[in-house]
Amino acid sequence: MFRASTLRILAGTLLAFAVAAACASASARVQPIAKISIGAQSGMVLSAAGSIWTSDLVLGRVVRIDPATNAVVRRISFATRPFGIAYGARSIWVADRSANVLGRIDPRTNRVVKKITIGFSSYGVAFGAGSVWVTSEADGTLRRVSPKKNRVVAKIKVGTTPNGVVYAFGSIWVADLGRGTVVRIDPKSNRVTKRIKVAKADWITPSPDALWVSSEAGKVVRIDPTRSAIVATITVGTNPLGSAWIAGELWVPNIDAGTISVVDPKQNLVRTTFEVGQGPLSIASAAGDAWISNSNDGELWRVSSSQP
Repeated sequence: MFRASTLRILAGTLLAFAVAAACASASARVQPIAKISIGAQSGMVLSAAGSIWTSDLVLGRVVRIDPATNAVVRRISFATRPFGIAYGARSIWVADRSANVLGRIDPRTNRVVKKITIGFSSYGVAFGAGSVWVTSEADGTLRRVSPKKNRVVAKIKVGTTPNGVVYAFGSIWVADLGRGTVVRIDPKSNRVTKRIKVAKADWITPSPDALWVSSEAGKVVRIDPTRSAIVATITVGTNPLGSAWIAGELWVPNIDAGTISVVDPKQNLVRTTFEVGQGPLSIASAAGDAWISNSNDGELWRVSSSQP
């Protein structure tokens, strides 16, 4: 779960320095290709429709970046705290953390064309099986939104504090932080078909043959989706969240440590760790590079995937 506590960030940063001093894989701060100012506090990152998308969590704006110029090309006002973001049905979908609203943005016009009532304290957003899926921490549910009807068509009780959600391997997968489980849902029936124990499960990133679950316990858990079984547990940094699959490896942002852990899937080990800005929250892959949201700096960093 994303937290902006200054004390936690300070404690996490001090811990990261201690770990870096003892660990050979730790390295110096990475040199970004570009630093892009997003605003007061940058949010999750998405690569879609030829652009990079993120949000300003304080000023209530969705921010669009052109990867060809590394420049902000649009700031789109939306609600109060836009957070979860996904792409599908030729639209950008953004859920607000504070207001019970899901916004549909047309990337051709950069306009919010529809606002859909959802649950309060929304967190993750994903697109798959022809629908938009939104988690709500307030009532422990996953909402299915039809892009044809622009409304919620199903509510699925998944746990107590559902966070990340993804569509992969023919199923919907939800990380339920509250109960410490990863929940598998059949999109044909809208029913829960499996619960896998993962302590403090927070975010899920798919790779070609696995699901990688960020745990607030400072670990990433690898799940075999065919068997719905844990096959590896990897120690990363403090409070990992929105990881990304880049050049055949998993890049994990450690919010409270101010670092990125790069996981080698062949060894199921951290290959290297490097420092970035304050509060790295989310990573996206685009144009051959990694795009890292340093939330507390309000910056998006573009980093070469071959640099670390």
